[in-house]
Amino acid sequence: MPVQLVTIKVLGASFSIQTDESREYMDSLLSELERRLESLAGATKVGDPLKLSILANITLLDDLAALRREAGLVAGEDLGRLADRLIHRLDDGLGESS
Repeated sequence: MPVQLVTIKVLGASFSIQTDESREYMDSLLSELERRLESLAGATKVGDPLKLSILANITLLDDLAALRREAGLVAGEDLGRLADRLIHRLDDGLGESS
């Protein structure tokens, strides 16, 4: 997809970024971010946009870390090493069943 300019409006700030992602994809990300920000604002009573942004980033990183743990990823592990490790696990498992 060609690079396009996308305007982001969140927490009273507006700026443009260049992306090669589709407009629909970017809109879905921004919608999810807005949902999280609204949820955090209601749950924490934090109104400061900077603090809300930091809290949203922490929750997103926590979600990412949980997904990595579930997938067996180690922080900083590259996909090639992960694939090798998973292949070895599969080979070991298949060897036990035969």
